[in-house]
Amino acid sequence: MTTLYVNGTIHSTSDPYATAVLVDGGSVAWVGADDTAEQMRQRSGADWEVVDLDEALVVPAFVDSLGLARAADPAAAGVFLSVTDGTAAADGAAAGVVYRPVDADRVPRSPQEALAMTGEADAGGTLVAGLAAVVGPAGLAAPAAARLAGVATEAGVQVYFLPEDAEGLDAVIAAVAGAADAQGLAATGRVRHRIAWNGPAPESVIEQLARLGLSVTVVPDATGAVHAPVASLLARGVPVCLGTGAGPADLWSAIRACLEHGDPDQRISARAGFTAATRAGLRALPAAVADRYGTAGRIVPSAPATFGIWATEALSVQAPDGRVAAWSTDTRAGTPLLPVLEAGTAAPRCLATVVDGAAAYRS
Repeated sequence: MTTLYVNGTIHSTSDPYATAVLVDGGSVAWVGADDTAEQMRQRSGADWEVVDLDEALVVPAFVDSLGLARAADPAAAGVFLSVTDGTAAADGAAAGVVYRPVDADRVPRSPQEALAMTGEADAGGTLVAGLAAVVGPAGLAAPAAARLAGVATEAGVQVYFLPEDAEGLDAVIAAVAGAADAQGLAATGRVRHRIAWNGPAPESVIEQLARLGLSVTVVPDATGAVHAPVASLLARGVPVCLGTGAGPADLWSAIRACLEHGDPDQRISARAGFTAATRAGLRALPAAVADRYGTAGRIVPSAPATFGIWATEALSVQAPDGRVAAWSTDTRAGTPLLPVLEAGTAAPRCLATVVDGAAAYRS
């Protein structure tokens, strides 16, 4: 089926001012202007389905990099891929990636055991990506974390570490550093272990995260605030992803929390926050898993037609300080627009989530 979406705002780096997108066979076939789209439709002579977006915004669908199971379908919040720590199943129309849970009694003792704990899919068909481990008072002790990091790195299996406090964070870094010392930085770099953290981190810790190739998933706290030094992490080349944890699957709020970070020096732009909620979440997955989704995370020709359609009050190129926003963009800048997320502006409302050209959710 060929579907032409018109009369909207398409968030596309290939054409930042596009108002139409053509979807054919589950992939984006073209993005551009409405008048060009109509000429293409007339010349084709084919019976295209035409969808009037009614000025809605079309953006790449979200990746919730740590979303626990909830009653509502994540696709209703524009999420096409939800990652869990293995303590609960990923459900709903959104695709799920689950990490096998690890406790002190299940730490693999050899690379073979680490590989045996992962698989292509569980009984329900949900993709299994690697190993998860809570490190802290209620989870693995430092020696067990070190053993897990060592055998997983040797096996080429990614570990998703979930430290509960600063001591747990230090234990994770020491564990991965030990694996790097024993097997080389290239080994840890290939596996790309990941860590969930929303607390302060001194410069020495950020340097270690960068050196070891760890990515950081930031989940706002119960008040919706971000405390991790996101700007410093990104400045040092540490990949940052966003998750929602046990809260609502509202990644726009997580992006806004990054814009309004309590430390003005750690605020990032809406564009950087949006990347953390989309492409960065795919890049943080093990390569074999990420490859399944190809170039999802972008609305460009040949990419999967995986996007969210949103009703928004206003669009802008929003700077890290929420009080400063460019309400239009210089045509030479080529910057796609995003919703205004500052106080007093209505939150974006998801109208539909499209995955590989098919509707996973429609309001």
